[in-house]
Amino acid sequence: MRGNKLMKRIVLAVLISMPILSHAQLLKGFIQGAKGVEVGYLYSPTGDPMENVEGNVTVAANGSFTMNPSISTNWQDVSILIGDNLFGVHLVKGKTVQMFIKKTPKGYDIKFTGNDVDLNYFVNRNIQAFDMMKYSSSDPSELKPNAVYRSLLDSEYKKTVDMLKTIKNKDMRDYYAKLTDAQYRWMKIRLIMDKSFDDKTDYKQDAEYQYLLKGIDINDDISFRSALSITATLDQVKSESKGSNEAFCYELMKVIDEKVTNPKVRRLMVRILCADYFSYGDCSGDIKSFLSKVESFAGKDSDLVEPYKQIALSKEKTKSGAIAPDITLNTVDGKQIQLKSLLNGKLTYIDVWATWCGPCCKEIPHLEKLVEKFKENDKIQFISISTDENVDSWKAKLAKDKPQWAQYILTPENNKKFCDDWGITGIPRFIMIDSKGQIFSANASRPSDERTAETIVEQTK
Repeated sequence: MRGNKLMKRIVLAVLISMPILSHAQLLKGFIQGAKGVEVGYLYSPTGDPMENVEGNVTVAANGSFTMNPSISTNWQDVSILIGDNLFGVHLVKGKTVQMFIKKTPKGYDIKFTGNDVDLNYFVNRNIQAFDMMKYSSSDPSELKPNAVYRSLLDSEYKKTVDMLKTIKNKDMRDYYAKLTDAQYRWMKIRLIMDKSFDDKTDYKQDAEYQYLLKGIDINDDISFRSALSITATLDQVKSESKGSNEAFCYELMKVIDEKVTNPKVRRLMVRILCADYFSYGDCSGDIKSFLSKVESFAGKDSDLVEPYKQIALSKEKTKSGAIAPDITLNTVDGKQIQLKSLLNGKLTYIDVWATWCGPCCKEIPHLEKLVEKFKENDKIQFISISTDENVDSWKAKLAKDKPQWAQYILTPENNKKFCDDWGITGIPRFIMIDSKGQIFSANASRPSDERTAETIVEQTK
């Protein structure tokens, strides 16, 4: 559960590091009034917002804990997750920061002592201000209007800018001023994208979006750390992202070759390139050919392509018409059942999700509508399979939502096998199995996509 909460914040973990390791006791903490709370941490050794190190912290019975992450020369900003609350610390090689946290009815109070107190207070504010989860929710019922999030972002940005003056070192103050502006710009772009998704419009046609993209230096270190490099590079691709995504990905390769000179940005974009094809494309094209080309394109960053070789093998095995892989599922009351035994000669629409996944939960109301729409159709059935590690969180979500269709969960071991079998690298994921137990689509359209209902109607005539 802790790892999942941290992973939700990966895109905004814009953190700093250098290559020489340190093993000093960098952080001493104490939590008052929060027994049994979980503590985890997240940071990026390279500054890449998609390449992070995460871990757990053991909290003693008296509330004390220490943290000794391997960091680089100079300094490293680290996100600390205490329960559901995010904090930030600024760690410096060879120095110790003391962090005192007190749980109150309104949340947590925090106090820093020791070295670089000014930077620790600022980094804590900066990380909290641009926490993605502040401007979204994994529970659709708790989502706020986009305009409310925009207003909150403006307020958080102003408070963060006002706090810049407390940083004593001018070079650090200048650095964080640039980083704060970049994070603010990216978060505004993110909210524009969210609104366009909800409104079913093209965010690239939004005037403010185009204005925010102006002047972004793709190869600048701050742009790299704040995810602006990703946005600005992808914006230059004109091919539509659809189907296998091959045309989109091949044009992206060309854009990267023409525009990207920073090795760190290029490595980041190779990662994005693989995700665009294998996670967001339907792999209906020539997978082996693409894999060969992207591995050659990646060059010294070909290690990023290696994990996708298993995915490519899985995609080959899960093409339409193949027999659906079987897996053991657990019921709410802890009993085990085979997926194969649930098919019952019906078209089966499978929702692969988790309680911590915002996009997954946003699809639930749409899935509910599908279930209601086809409740009299005995040729179709709906199944949700959770990848949650925390069974209690899953059960609590089901108790609250009371879904009217079958719900199952995977054990951690079966989760890996299931994802390997189907080539799943991200959720939500939707699967359709036909009445013969054969794969109709290993990467089906989402419940929110009107094509889903049309497909069900066509396949259940």
